[in-house]
Amino acid sequence: MTEYAMVTGAASGMGRATAEVMQAAGWSLLLVDLDARRLEAVCAELREHGPVDFLAGDLTDAAFIEQLLKTMAERGTSAVVHCAGISPTMGVPARILDVNLAATIALVDGLVDVIADSAAVVLFASSAAHMIATTFDEQISQALGARDLAPLYALASSPELAYAISKRGVLLLARNRATSFGKRNMRINSISPGLIDTPMSRAEMVQQPMMETMLKNSPLPRLALPQEVGKVAAFLCGPDASFITGTDILVDGGVMTVGLDVVMD
Repeated sequence: MTEYAMVTGAASGMGRATAEVMQAAGWSLLLVDLDARRLEAVCAELREHGPVDFLAGDLTDAAFIEQLLKTMAERGTSAVVHCAGISPTMGVPARILDVNLAATIALVDGLVDVIADSAAVVLFASSAAHMIATTFDEQISQALGARDLAPLYALASSPELAYAISKRGVLLLARNRATSFGKRNMRINSISPGLIDTPMSRAEMVQQPMMETMLKNSPLPRLALPQEVGKVAAFLCGPDASFITGTDILVDGGVMTVGLDVVMD
């Protein structure tokens, strides 16, 4: 039986790398991205190695989410890796929250009814979610519980803060939905990438000099390859992670746990 993995943000960066890793691990793929042209090109390359379908569209569009969920149900999807998102320089605060958090909630809430029992879901948060630690957890948790993000839009006074809140929300979403997913033996986790060698990260580093300082003070002072993050996602989707759920894994070279104090001094 063919097992399908759905990967969002698959046209470039960590999404594309994750798709490649998942395919090498034996998954058939359903790839999603806003950029139809680039997505189709990626699919053409990957089809040389196995079954690949794609669906292009905007995850903030409820009609597209509905179409995606229907397609996933038809494929019998057993793994979901949600990489799609935008960084602080790519939008105003409201748009960042729309893409990174509101769309993620809509996708996750729809997944319960369409993915296979015992399926695994991996959401991409960010090391930025750890930089605000528990500062906004109460507000975010209340918003997630009420499915009303209006208070978070009011809090997000800058693109940088909107990004951190949105990714903290993603992290808490995986934690908060673990129990309901577990009732069907499904797992949901998040990954918090740090500084990764992607066009998006490099563009952010130009705009935010602190990121270069963080890189220099990291225990592993280099940019990670996107495949290094993709391998963690593939692990979380596989049988070796069968008892891991509701947790977040930092893939940041140790910045948040070791190097951040140096940066902040």
